[in-house]
Amino acid sequence: MSKKNIIILTVSVLAVAAFYLYLYWDSFHKPHIQISHTVRPTAWALSHPSGSDDQPTRTVMFGFEHAYRLTSVKVLVLSELETNKFAHPIWDLISDSNSAPTRAFAYGMHIRGMHPSVKGAKPGELALNVPYRLIVEAGNINGEHDFTLTDDTPHQ
Repeated sequence: MSKKNIIILTVSVLAVAAFYLYLYWDSFHKPHIQISHTVRPTAWALSHPSGSDDQPTRTVMFGFEHAYRLTSVKVLVLSELETNKFAHPIWDLISDSNSAPTRAFAYGMHIRGMHPSVKGAKPGELALNVPYRLIVEAGNINGEHDFTLTDDTPHQ
């Protein structure tokens, strides 16, 4: 084989390898959990339209594209997370053994097989117009989702 043929063969193999990596680059990335959220009125808020400060009026529901056996669930204030690497979560659940597969849960609810990381800890209240970050882990797969509660009620 001549030197020219070896160079052409080498360049061709490199071009095919580069094209393969371009097409299948996502195959090399670690999978992540896709999370969505929705904010819904609570049953109490629907039956008491006048409202009250001592009852929650909204429930934040989180959903996944697949059912996962969650090992960690955290909700943090986003501004605190940006300024402090070890921000204090307002809701923090862990699983020591085997949690039940779940596709959705509400903020503050009990998830089968999980418990607060600090015994007896209760979820903090979510404030309006404050950005939060949900961080979930299911073994070695994780996902993050930012959300904010806004006051969407019409003014009279």
